[in-house]
Amino acid sequence: MPNNQPSKTPLKSPKVAVIGTASLDTIHSEVNGERTTLHTIGGSGLYTALASNASGGRVTFFAPMPESFSDLFLRVSKMLTWTGPEAPESDLPRLEIIHHGDGRATLLNAEWGAESSLTAEDLTEPLDDFDVVHIAALSSAVKQRDFLERVRSLGARTVSCGTYYRLVKTAPDVVRELVRNCDYFFMNLNEFQTLYEGRPPEGAYRKALFVTENKGGCSIYSQGEAWKLPTEAVQEVDPTGAGDTFCGATFTAMAAGLDATDAALEGMLLASICVKSPGPQFMIG
Repeated sequence: MPNNQPSKTPLKSPKVAVIGTASLDTIHSEVNGERTTLHTIGGSGLYTALASNASGGRVTFFAPMPESFSDLFLRVSKMLTWTGPEAPESDLPRLEIIHHGDGRATLLNAEWGAESSLTAEDLTEPLDDFDVVHIAALSSAVKQRDFLERVRSLGARTVSCGTYYRLVKTAPDVVRELVRNCDYFFMNLNEFQTLYEGRPPEGAYRKALFVTENKGGCSIYSQGEAWKLPTEAVQEVDPTGAGDTFCGATFTAMAAGLDATDAALEGMLLASICVKSPGPQFMIG
């Protein structure tokens, strides 16, 4: 990851809302033909919210919430303002992921469970006092679009969003619509190439599109131009959530006053820490 530091310092601690889920994850890692398995908490929304908190954001996390907190979730609840429909912890989404090395991963299974209780209509309070509202990956792109329409109607000034490959593959038109209508959008290189085959056409994004490229660093598309930020290799232990960690740190740094490139450097630095430890524990303590 880059050793150079952003040229500016954040101007404030932004107020952030993250819409998404926390999950119970089973992570497999295959190295030299041998598989190891880890059970941990996770979820796109949780990684994003924790990264925003680690980057100085004052975070409200709107997600299905355990009726009673086990150890790791209890720590999370003390770091974020967690609100949303309550459910037994056993009903939280469950994801099974296998990592093949070099940042390559396959989502083997997704049981969305209590995510079905998370609906856009549950958002009722004004959102105009938040610096940024982020819509993390959900079970469908259509559900993300419903949340986008809802948060805009509630006064959200800046909206960020992310995706994952299954949504890009099964609902590319809806994902492209989200890219056009959210202020900031985050995806990886495989998703980007599937959607745009190399470079987004004119009008493809609203303000900035961030494309993470694993060892290739990050590309930023904004104002009709593109920038490439290089990276340095790190020892990969568990790359789960690295893209979401990059996302949460980057949009928080932008909301704090940094420009897109300086903010992305902040995101890359935190993501480099993410891949060196299992699960999101490094952001929980």
